Amino acid sequence: MFYNWFLFHRFAFEDDVLLGGLVPKRNRFMRKITYKIMKRFVQPNMYRLLRNGSRDEYHLADRAEEIAWELHNVLSVFEPCGDDDNRSIWLEVPRGKITDWMTYEEAQEYEDVTTREEYELAWKESYPCETQWIRLTTAVYENNVFLHLYDGEMGYANYRGDKQGHYLHPVFFEYFESLLNEVRLLVKKVLKDVDAYNAYVDENLPKQIREGRIPRKELYRILPWRRPELEDKEKIVKMLQDCKTYCGEPLDKMTIRTFCKYYRIAYEAFRELDAEETTNDPIDDVEFYRKRHFHQIPNELDLDSEDDFQKFDHDHYGELGFSRTNILADDYTVPGKWVIRVSVNYSAQIWDGLKVALALYETGAPLKVDDAERLLAAVQEDDYVRLTSHTFHNYLNWQDETSVYSLPWEYECDYEEYGVTREQLQEIIDYSEWMSEQKLKIQHKVPLESPLYDLMRDKVTEPMFLYDIRMKIWKDYDGYVGTSHYSEFAKTGYRPYLNGANIQKVYKTWSEAVTAGLLELIESRKNNG
Repeated sequence: MFYNWFLFHRFAFEDDVLLGGLVPKRNRFMRKITYKIMKRFVQPNMYRLLRNGSRDEYHLADRAEEIAWELHNVLSVFEPCGDDDNRSIWLEVPRGKITDWMTYEEAQEYEDVTTREEYELAWKESYPCETQWIRLTTAVYENNVFLHLYDGEMGYANYRGDKQGHYLHPVFFEYFESLLNEVRLLVKKVLKDVDAYNAYVDENLPKQIREGRIPRKELYRILPWRRPELEDKEKIVKMLQDCKTYCGEPLDKMTIRTFCKYYRIAYEAFRELDAEETTNDPIDDVEFYRKRHFHQIPNELDLDSEDDFQKFDHDHYGELGFSRTNILADDYTVPGKWVIRVSVNYSAQIWDGLKVALALYETGAPLKVDDAERLLAAVQEDDYVRLTSHTFHNYLNWQDETSVYSLPWEYECDYEEYGVTREQLQEIIDYSEWMSEQKLKIQHKVPLESPLYDLMRDKVTEPMFLYDIRMKIWKDYDGYVGTSHYSEFAKTGYRPYLNGANIQKVYKTWSEAVTAGLLELIESRKNNG
């Protein structure tokens, strides 16, 4: 998958000279092939529907919009899996024949291959997996249909029926027809034994696009090079133990000048500036901040005024570069006093964040470290690492696990630069726990004796689907029940909320969450007359 993403994205970023003119050649081919109708349901055509990883939104029109509605209707035999009548299903897309990609003559022109062997190698490098899993999702909002295609990693495309987005050339209607036919066939098979399909997905969906976790100790045992080099591990452990609440003597006053002193300590530790880099740095801490930080200090502010500091402390004022690691002045940990707070937001930055915290700690700064207990567990290797394909800009508050790791694909293990053998990959998979995939459930109408009809019994004569009940209650009784997806490893599912107020209980499915929310809403309306 990585290779495909790389293949399509390097057009824009690599120098034509470095590739010997290959980039413009491939661009010409992609433009050409876009208008060459190929009806087979195979990976090259699916990647054209994914718009070659451009991640833009496209306007559904004419037959494409009709097909999107048909796709939604085909999937409506299953229970919704989210708000806006959201439906979703995994598709297995075969690699297809080599000619689905390019003919030998086209490869000679656009790939610079000279032999049949090079032709086949280039094809398999472009599409290294015999089967590609694609998640198809449809939704309806304000009578407009939406279609989302996603490869589980970084490739996705959004198609909109609300007249927004880029123009979609009619040539793509043929691709949508192929997609619709495939989904119809799949749904027909699933309906024969939905439990068997769910079990099949849970067993065969590649771990590379699943959510899992592994004990940090085991990951480091299998891949020792993943273990960070912490020269001052014992000091870091003591610092984190001391700073679970805060340590040091809080300050009575905070000013811009005082803050800049601590910011400089943090920045120098974070960047590990060498002598050459610091040669021209100003001695004054305020001037250092002005030179090193993108946030400017307005000239009219008094550097020694606490009131003016409060005019200064906004919009990433303590961020170290663009790392989302922040040094903040905090006056609520100790009311009426000030401490310096280290906040690491990206999981990829925790080790650098610890260096920053240690540098401040050793100067005697009044210090609070956010998530100190979680960071301590990571340092002592007593926690878990989340296995996920979504590692880019991963925030600590997204999951219980402090770090994330993306599994390589089997074919990537053949390249030394990945640092993982096929045997190591399998061992990681075997030692990990894995979240269950969302299950498809056949949709049934709610029996008329259900209390879900209590507000409208005089208006309903035929059983309704849950989604329609929800929408009717919203329309006729101004009671909105929505859901939010909850995903911690030990507990995943949906939380209902009523008119913006959350219900803390987590339910396994969207339908269970909405049912619970509607029942609470109905009961409250009955009690209030």
